[in-house]
Amino acid sequence: DKSVLTTCGGDALAREALEVFNSALSSGKLDCSRKNFGEDTFVKVLKSVGIYGKLKGLLPTRSSVLPIKEVDFSGVPIFNEVPMDPTLSARWDVKRRAQTVQLAVQFVRVSTGAKKVIMEDCGLQGSTHDRSDLIEQEVIRLVKKFGFGSGKDARYTSEVSFAKNKFEDTFAKKLVEAAYWERVNHPDKENPPRLVLDLRGNKIRSPSRILSELRDEHSAGGPVSVASMDEPEEIRAKATVLVYFGEPCDRSPSP
Repeated sequence: DKSVLTTCGGDALAREALEVFNSALSSGKLDCSRKNFGEDTFVKVLKSVGIYGKLKGLLPTRSSVLPIKEVDFSGVPIFNEVPMDPTLSARWDVKRRAQTVQLAVQFVRVSTGAKKVIMEDCGLQGSTHDRSDLIEQEVIRLVKKFGFGSGKDARYTSEVSFAKNKFEDTFAKKLVEAAYWERVNHPDKENPPRLVLDLRGNKIRSPSRILSELRDEHSAGGPVSVASMDEPEEIRAKATVLVYFGEPCDRSPSP
């Protein structure tokens, strides 16, 4: 298709995008990990997957999504560091840097039925709970309600992994809060959709403080039902959000 060739810039990448698309349809998993995709290549492939979906008549309609239950973008540099070369700074403003994250999140939320989303080692950053931070706001959308449904028809992820990124304590707390309050408002009050959130290998220094603050009503809406995966089963069984914290990984530059 000419639109795919235009998007990919040639036959080789168009064929690779088609392989990703066909594999996703047959396996239910959209997998861009371990393919050494750079940011630009990833954008072209993801856009082409959407085009192939339209050509197959699978997209778009208001309610239909691709039959994809799992998405893995691990290792893709979705959010690159600003280069040292000042001549390249024009394309690295905040809005430009957020575009790839926005594309990835929008595709997952609108075009798939993903219950499991893996974005490990993608260069994602989060240190605050600033509503003006485009990257943080996009990341938060992955733990919220998906698609166009409401009530019992709404879609939610059940597993999200942001392992090996650069999230800090304040943002980790915000992620858990967002996931919880979105789920606690589900019509099934006795059995709201749960979430397993993997934050291992980030820059989180005090998981115990995060848990304490969330449970002790240091949240805008009140106490949050959350547990660490290191806690006993009887505590985990009652929690709406379960979190793998693991050991922090300090990725700050060496002096």
